[in-house]
Amino acid sequence: MKALFTLLSILPRFIYVLIADLIVITRIYKHFEGFKITKANLTIIMPNLSPDEIELESIKSYKQTLISTRETFIAWSRSSKFINSNILVINNNYLLSEHKEKNKGFMMVAIHSRSVDMLLSWINSQTSSTSLYKKIKFRPLDKYVRKIRENKINKVYETGILGVKKLLNALNKNEVVCMAADQVPQRGMGEYVDLFGRKSYTTTLIPRLALKTNKAAIFCSVNKANDAGFLRINLHPSSEDLYDKSKHLLSLNQSIEKLIYENIYDYSWEYKKYRRPYQGDQDPYKF
Repeated sequence: MKALFTLLSILPRFIYVLIADLIVITRIYKHFEGFKITKANLTIIMPNLSPDEIELESIKSYKQTLISTRETFIAWSRSSKFINSNILVINNNYLLSEHKEKNKGFMMVAIHSRSVDMLLSWINSQTSSTSLYKKIKFRPLDKYVRKIRENKINKVYETGILGVKKLLNALNKNEVVCMAADQVPQRGMGEYVDLFGRKSYTTTLIPRLALKTNKAAIFCSVNKANDAGFLRINLHPSSEDLYDKSKHLLSLNQSIEKLIYENIYDYSWEYKKYRRPYQGDQDPYKF
């Protein structure tokens, strides 16, 4: 499997750009569920745009989704040194350095922009971590990706009660944990909070861990740095509101919005963020 991903990662970036352009020119993108979901999400967050403008914005975003698959193939097959050579800029890198020096443990809180595996690989080249993992249905790929993420020094646990306990134990041991802020949680493990002006079922795990452990949180994402294909890592400190029980959930979603606005086209809008509609809201993904 590694040989396949290595081959796909060796293909020049312009090949991926060409494929994305062909998908747009031939208009077959209209039949892809990922594009339909992207369009539904952008309709929610850009309510002032016309249908034609939403279509154009959705195309721009979906093209970046297609092109960024190469970055995932790189993360799944190449060395940390090669992966990091694709990262041109790290904004606010001092945050990571400061918290590592304190040796008190902290949370790396990410969103799904471009390749999450590229971001996770960079984080784990700086520090070992404990993270949650959503099982991939195709078993051989699941086993392979999990091994890549563990990389002999990291701990990876399937999302669930046991995984949450492992995260808490790691923080209590002053270790680093990695979590995704924008995944829709299981029923009973979230609350409805505004995200881009619409109620979104939001995880309570990150705020609860922040309140329980009082550990620092660094919000992070990866974006395109230039047209040559180099990447930019964005690091932001959490708001103090994350540690205020009356404000912590809204603070989480505000941090998500801030990261998305770094480059709105890089975010993975093909994810059904609003798939558990608030009472009275329509399901935006009924096509």
